[in-house]
Amino acid sequence: MYFAMELKHNPTAKDDIEVERERREEILGELAESLKESNMGDAGFSDEEDEQFDNAPSPELEALLPYYSQVEDEALKVAKKYFGGTFQTQKLFEYELHGHTYRCYVDIYNENENEINIIEVKATTNRKYLYWIKYKGDKKENKGLFFRNTNATKGRITYPLFVKKGNFWHLNTADTTVSDVAFETFTNKKAELLNRQSKVGKYPHDLAFQRFVIEHALRKAGDNRPVNYYLAVLNSEYVYDGAMDENGQCVYDNVDGQEMITFLNLNTITEEYQAKILEEIAYLESYISTPHDVTKKVELGKHCAWGENTECIFWSHCFQKLRGVPDTNSANKYLNSDQSFKVWGIKGKYQLINEGYYKLDDVPLEWLKNKKHLIQRDCYDNGTEYVDEEKMKYWFDQLEYPIYHFDFEGFPCPLPRFKGEKPYTQSVFEFSLHIERAPGVCDKEKDNFIFLSKEFHTDERKELAKAIVDHFEYYEDGSLKGTMLAQFTAYEKGRLEELAALYPEYSAKLLAIRDQSADVLHLLKNNEMYEEMYEKKYGTEEYKKMKKGMCTEIENVDVFNYYHKDLSGSYSIKKTLPVLVPSLTYKGMDVGNGVQAYIAYINYDSDQPTFNTLKTKTERREALKRYCQQDTWAMVEILRAVREKIK
Repeated sequence: MYFAMELKHNPTAKDDIEVERERREEILGELAESLKESNMGDAGFSDEEDEQFDNAPSPELEALLPYYSQVEDEALKVAKKYFGGTFQTQKLFEYELHGHTYRCYVDIYNENENEINIIEVKATTNRKYLYWIKYKGDKKENKGLFFRNTNATKGRITYPLFVKKGNFWHLNTADTTVSDVAFETFTNKKAELLNRQSKVGKYPHDLAFQRFVIEHALRKAGDNRPVNYYLAVLNSEYVYDGAMDENGQCVYDNVDGQEMITFLNLNTITEEYQAKILEEIAYLESYISTPHDVTKKVELGKHCAWGENTECIFWSHCFQKLRGVPDTNSANKYLNSDQSFKVWGIKGKYQLINEGYYKLDDVPLEWLKNKKHLIQRDCYDNGTEYVDEEKMKYWFDQLEYPIYHFDFEGFPCPLPRFKGEKPYTQSVFEFSLHIERAPGVCDKEKDNFIFLSKEFHTDERKELAKAIVDHFEYYEDGSLKGTMLAQFTAYEKGRLEELAALYPEYSAKLLAIRDQSADVLHLLKNNEMYEEMYEKKYGTEEYKKMKKGMCTEIENVDVFNYYHKDLSGSYSIKKTLPVLVPSLTYKGMDVGNGVQAYIAYINYDSDQPTFNTLKTKTERREALKRYCQQDTWAMVEILRAVREKIK
């Protein structure tokens, strides 16, 4: 919470630390990060691929603060099941060092005669700390935290970094003894937990600083009881059974051995973190006592959290030149720039900026060996657009009509609301469907159907599932007649699978829709499907030879299908729609993105205006319908625009 109070360029304009304000901002950032992670899920996509996954902290997110409080309440309930003794919440600890006061607030403080337990509650799930497998067809990929051993007889063996014992997760130190290889990979993977800029190191760092303050404060007070440190997070495997109390409130009992909240034992990690905490404190104290050199060059790196929810507040001071570069000409918009300049001694976008190459056209042309970059640069320099007609026509050839332009809206509530949901499940409450019977034959109003839940607290998913199957057509064998189309289909597929698991009577048709789908991103960006096109064109054996030799005839297989400078390296709907269909825009809409959509939904019955414009439930529902309809109509118009380019 340190800030350069005396500096003219202090971006926060703070003159003191306000605990409640700081805590609210921290919670909002944590919620935004957790929402983003939940949206990514098994699909593993980034927020650049669809606007609905842009969950930066905002006033709208403050509507989710009550749900964060519920997570804290639930954590206390579960903690009381597993820890004896007495409990306090938001207990303050202070420790004075070198004339500076360090303080922390403990979410849950538990003590008995023999020990103290410090429990830091985070509204995230334990998924990022676990080992799991991502399946994509017949392929599988190891994800999360794990380490490996190579066995002469059994081959490669994979171990989880954390193992579960009851409702607690502990570092898997037992399996590190099997070999030197296992111990080495274990150490390397554990290092991610000791890096506060890594996805999994942020919260352990938070708890490690608490350990520094707490143990010094306790020892100074003469309390020498051992202290344990836990991270309390939502259990990603918990499936809500629908239990409710007499007041209609959700009750999260133990279900099949799973608790809503689970605990990560971070004793070892927080202890190993202490050396780094001391280094940070020494650096901070030195920075406070030494006059600031505001002209000193600051190197850009991961610590700046560029473009993230936690982006450094001093960014505009350090990189004024970069801030002034138009989005369409920013050097960091080179696609896959983290991997593209190594041969020339530039190891990614951070070093590119640090060396003074702020703009696309700052980068020397001779550096650009990646064909994507050459296309991007040509489109920018010459004001042209790139169109791969062959691949785009192939994409259209794979479609069967009618095309069902389909879009869900969901609310990723931290705590599940309805039976069968998990923490942050995308609880669908609306969908829009535009049916295109033949190429370009679709009316915005007449060929559109919208389902929108009538109430926020009522489970209407079964009616929603029935409405879906009733508005699609099927062959006698049960397969879908036509093609379901979405902007990044993985999201819609995931929701269809969840509904199919909940409602067996609709399962076959919901899965038939999932199985016959196409993706707008694949039309514009790229996909493995185009490898099949080249294989058919040249023959399997010849294609393999050509691919191995990187022949120019097939080099386009790894290149996007369409590019325009105004895309600025992104294929989100916010970028593609203004380029391809400039007459269609989300600007000025009362609900204009996915976050605003579920905020309007959870505020159905609020007596306060939503976004300062929507004053009644009727107005909120109409705004939601217009927004969801816009999402599917945008796909109709994008297809129409692309057809014009490849005639």
